Amino acid sequence: MAATEVALWVPLASGALGILGALAGTGITQRATRLREDRRWGRERELDQERHDRERLARQRERRASLYVDLAEYTQGEQSTLEATTDEYSDSPVQVPDLQHPDRLTARVKLYASPQVGESWAALVRTMERIRWEWFEGDVNENEHHRWLDPDNPAAVELGKAIKDMQSVLRAAADGDA
Repeated sequence: MAATEVALWVPLASGALGILGALAGTGITQRATRLREDRRWGRERELDQERHDRERLARQRERRASLYVDLAEYTQGEQSTLEATTDEYSDSPVQVPDLQHPDRLTARVKLYASPQVGESWAALVRTMERIRWEWFEGDVNENEHHRWLDPDNPAAVELGKAIKDMQSVLRAAADGDA
């Protein structure tokens, strides 16, 4: 009987070891698959983050470019207005072009522009306020057809310099963002 009992346990033990081996193999395979999947998901998250960062930078570049164009247009309008206000013989009316309000541009400058553009814009806004004061309250020349400021009026000279500085800073900023 002892020989039959031993003969009976050997296949049972082999079967149990086979089942445990299959379960262990399945567990090991599942763990390896999970680790591979975790690494793959990690790489995909990194790629998604990089893509998101590139898209965010591209959107920021587009916003800055749009802002720089708006600032350049506004500055050009101010330059044209300055030329008309300091020309004794100009027959063009002095009008502010239909552009964005300086406060709206200032808000966008604070959000998107470089510090150099921000400083230059703030200086330009200050000088625009000064020349407007000169135009309405200061020493203005006038004849029956036209009002004008002297070209050597300190406010007009300062605004001319601020305009040139703004245009230079915008060119540099646009080149830097390219």
